[in-house]
Amino acid sequence: MYGKEDKEKLYVVYLKSVIRGIVLSIILLLIASLVFFFSSLNQEYMKTVVWIITILSICYASIYGAFKIGNKGFIHGAFIGGIYIIIMAIIALLSEKGNLNMRAYIIMFVMSLVIGSLAGMIGIVIGNKD
Repeated sequence: MYGKEDKEKLYVVYLKSVIRGIVLSIILLLIASLVFFFSSLNQEYMKTVVWIITILSICYASIYGAFKIGNKGFIHGAFIGGIYIIIMAIIALLSEKGNLNMRAYIIMFVMSLVIGSLAGMIGIVIGNKD
């Protein structure tokens, strides 16, 4: 199905996609934190903003990955979304010193698979427009 060179390409595309998603998350979280800091917005909305940023980052990473790979966008998008959430969970686990809400991360993992697969299909459609 995939040759050795194709598998290496997949790893590189997955890595680039996840890194792009994480960078987008960092940029959007910095912007959101500045907006919350300098405005009178209620801090209760921050959890919703973090969910939206996570969804946008997964969409961006999955669309980019599926666009670069060029086939089976739903599978590659789901893998990219799953890898993204696993990395975010590891970062959260390390930063919170073991206090992690596993139920929330399981829900986010399932959400990342669904969102990633849908975004991967969008990436394939965008790639086939050429």
